[in-house]
Amino acid sequence: MAALDFGMALARGMLPKAANAQKDLIDLAGGRNVFKSEDWWNKAVDKQISKGYRESERTAKDYLMPSGEYQREQTQTSFQSGRWTTWGGMTYFTPGPSYGLPYFGGPPSGRTVTSYVAPEGAVKQGGQFVTRDIAIFGESAKRKDFTAGQLSDIESAARRGAQQAKRTSAESQATKRRLARATGGLMGKARQPGDEPSTGLPALGEGGLGITGSILGGGIKL
Repeated sequence: MAALDFGMALARGMLPKAANAQKDLIDLAGGRNVFKSEDWWNKAVDKQISKGYRESERTAKDYLMPSGEYQREQTQTSFQSGRWTTWGGMTYFTPGPSYGLPYFGGPPSGRTVTSYVAPEGAVKQGGQFVTRDIAIFGESAKRKDFTAGQLSDIESAARRGAQQAKRTSAESQATKRRLARATGGLMGKARQPGDEPSTGLPALGEGGLGITGSILGGGIKL
């Protein structure tokens, strides 16, 4: 059974067109360039159809490093001063000085802010970092069902992929048969070691000139 990466499986029509579903499959496979068997891809899509595909929590960035490899963004946390205010049943955070009591609000406070930055030494081109987006899935990622239209697309793509696979297999078998016939014809005409030439004459380089004589009772072959 053939091993395929994401791009190859997509080209064969084995995968759904929905971008979020494709992100889920890439994460499950371990990356775009990771090879999995056809059976693995089929089972992964079957699970998406039956249980829904996972939705990513956020999109992270991988940064190109001088070594040619990509490295995941780095996490930084900081404290931001401000006020938490409840109004109309909703809670709002307003950044600002932490002194005094805000109107309709609570005491001065703040929040922890998480930011993501490039790793040290990341490659820049034209003043911009070279990055690629990576979907991040948490342990409790929510699942979403395909729409009727998306399921129809998956079925149609799978049918086209199966037809293409049959054509490719048939073409490969035909090529092998043509090669076997050509090779068999050439080998059939070749003289094997020890065989006599079809002309009945000695082969070139074997024996002498066919003239024999006798000197002092000894046979001489020229």
